[in-house]
Amino acid sequence: MAGNRSAPKVEVGDWMPRITLPVAGGGLFDSFDATACGRVRVYWLGVLSDGAASLLSDALAVQDADLIVVTALPVAGHATTLVDRAGDFAAAFGVAPPAAVVVDPADRVAAVLAPPGVAAVLGEVARLHDASTPHLVQAQAPVLMLERVVEPPLRRALLDYWRGRDKLANRVGTAGGNVVNSDVKRRLDVEVDEPGLLARLREDIGRRVVPAVLRAFQIGVMVIEAPIVGCYDADEGGRFGRHRDNTSSLTAHRQFALSINLNPDDEYQGGEVWFPEFGRELYRPPAGAALVFSTALLHEVLPVRQGRRYGVFSFLSSRAPGVVKGPSLRSG
Repeated sequence: MAGNRSAPKVEVGDWMPRITLPVAGGGLFDSFDATACGRVRVYWLGVLSDGAASLLSDALAVQDADLIVVTALPVAGHATTLVDRAGDFAAAFGVAPPAAVVVDPADRVAAVLAPPGVAAVLGEVARLHDASTPHLVQAQAPVLMLERVVEPPLRRALLDYWRGRDKLANRVGTAGGNVVNSDVKRRLDVEVDEPGLLARLREDIGRRVVPAVLRAFQIGVMVIEAPIVGCYDADEGGRFGRHRDNTSSLTAHRQFALSINLNPDDEYQGGEVWFPEFGRELYRPPAGAALVFSTALLHEVLPVRQGRRYGVFSFLSSRAPGVVKGPSLRSG
């Protein structure tokens, strides 16, 4: 992932560009059409026989997913077939047919398979389908949880960076600046200031988190604060007591907190994020996933009971520091 790209290709974790292509049987397909959104989609690039398309379509339907075939020439068939004479779809992903692009219900790229295999496609779709189950919500904090924000190579680089740098322990923000308070916070932090690593991380946040904030909260993020890689270590009593993130004159500009988990959740126990004002639900994003929430929400990181939980922590806002006065909220 380069820091600067004149025409970046679409990658896993990115939002899908809007697709408008003619349908082989007539009409125009628009991927932003609300009547067809909110389902897993499999875009199959290249010709697919009627028999194979029928079997795959039936298997996908069981998982609430749709098959869409994309070809260079009109081909009538069982599945919806889009005509892309210029090959722009495949070029956007940097692949050549045959290939398959799996897109989640939020229209984010979940997998790019080249060449595609039916078993691999169905496996990816099943993973997306099984990631959640329908249930009656009793209480839920107004937060975003976004998978596939930071991919494994960058996660490994960030963990290596943390291991090789001096640590800052238990810092919390106050009206007078950062102070050490181990009664409230037990975390070892490293500021990300290596230019290449910082550029890669900012690019992922800009491409994958910022559009989600705009869609969900209608706020255009203009400022991504300097990110920190932190570690909650069970041996050090890793935790962060109840607090809000915008209660001083130095932090009042912050609108959203961003937390990205870096290591698999089977490497630690505990460390969940809790919003006590909104019930007893606990939030534990998988590795590479982000949790985004208003800095005004009271929250807590529960003690890590075993192992280490690593994460990237930053703040997002639509305005620079010093633009607004501190809110009237008092830290809990």
